[in-house]
Amino acid sequence: MKKLFSIMLITLAFSAAASAQQIEKLFDKYMEDERFNYIYKKGSAGSILNRTDMENLKTDAFNIHFKSDRNKENEKMLILNSSNESFQKSFLAEVDKALETDKFENTSYVRNGKSNRVSEYVRKSSGTLEEVQVIENGSGNIVLKWEIYTVNNK
Repeated sequence: MKKLFSIMLITLAFSAAASAQQIEKLFDKYMEDERFNYIYKKGSAGSILNRTDMENLKTDAFNIHFKSDRNKENEKMLILNSSNESFQKSFLAEVDKALETDKFENTSYVRNGKSNRVSEYVRKSSGTLEEVQVIENGSGNIVLKWEIYTVNNK
């Protein structure tokens, strides 16, 4: 009985680890595909304000604090520019399946017009916050953006 329980526990842990990274597998699958533009940014490079700007904004009159409880580890984007509607639908179905499998929570959905949509998803784990945005417009453009943050617990 003890042996059976141990085997079940190991199997469960392995299957959870294997399925918990479907969104990453999706990026790996399409990053070299010519129908997509792939963008990867490590860390918080490209933020609007650099450290010098933030220090200059900290004045006695305003006492602005820029202390964040999260630091961006990386950001990945897949940008699909294709007029092939069947491929768009199959890609979006893959995205939906990956987000569901990885247990991302849908936090917002905005629809503007018939085919313009923005959906945001979040997944929190100990020390990590992941945010995914799916941006669609009706002219064959789909953007999948995945950001990973380390969270400083206070």
